[in-house]
Amino acid sequence: MKNNKKLNEGCLKIFQLLELLYEDKADYDSVISIFKDEFADQSTNNIQVILNKNMNALKVFGIKVIKENNKYKMLSSLYSMPFTLDDLKAISIITNSIKEFPDEEIDKNILSFINNIQFRMGNEDKNTLNNLSQNRNYDFSFYYSNIKDQVEQCRKICKEGFIINVFYISKGQEISCKCTPQEVLYDTKNAYLKVYDTISRQNLEIPITNILSIAKLPQIAKKVEMTTTVVYKLKNRLAQTYKLKETETSEGLNANGELIVINKGEPFDKLLQRLMRYLYNCEIVSPKNLREEMIKLINETLNNYEI
Repeated sequence: MKNNKKLNEGCLKIFQLLELLYEDKADYDSVISIFKDEFADQSTNNIQVILNKNMNALKVFGIKVIKENNKYKMLSSLYSMPFTLDDLKAISIITNSIKEFPDEEIDKNILSFINNIQFRMGNEDKNTLNNLSQNRNYDFSFYYSNIKDQVEQCRKICKEGFIINVFYISKGQEISCKCTPQEVLYDTKNAYLKVYDTISRQNLEIPITNILSIAKLPQIAKKVEMTTTVVYKLKNRLAQTYKLKETETSEGLNANGELIVINKGEPFDKLLQRLMRYLYNCEIVSPKNLREEMIKLINETLNNYEI
């Protein structure tokens, strides 16, 4: 019974400590007051031994605590919330946007909000968020309000589901595209109308600022496969060091040491630009039309260097 009583008292003290930590009120004196009856003497060494014992008890449950400026703070929570990749992307953008606000009080409030969110993250989500935030130069000088009417028009067209003709500027030329509208996408510098080109059978992301006009055709769009699968293989050292993108899967290296990558939904133009950078270490396997397009791009590039 005595042991049970001591165990219960110890659990209550841990809960008291957790309450202080969750409320961010765990200053040194407040924490000491919880365990003061355990001190055989008031020596610094004895007090520190008792504190370390209880802090280590929290570590058993994955709760990390540090001491800063005479105050204990939690680095991780007992329970973590699951976050999707889209959640983490949004948090990353918000975090990077803080420096754009001229009001210091707003900065402070947003930073406090972000810290509270990170506090509820598991280690894997924290690492993902850190990777998303590295080497990202967000440009918040672009405001979507400048193209609000065009964005609303594109959203409406996507909901209606008609086939459309889009006239837009690409590389200084006017392009006409018969397509099925899908959705409006955004990044930090522009908004895009994502469409399915019914002729080339590929997804396109057209900058809304480049659209000259949109003509709605009388036909209702059929339910076609909007995502196109591209298979390519990587060779040599790239095959071993390549990191799969969000839209990609792979079963690993084959018997020849090549990495077979399956890419779904990435716009062809962006995919080709990326794969071109891999030079002879990359080969598109399928579809045939994209493989031929890759060969065409390579030949055009080589022609620029003919003597």
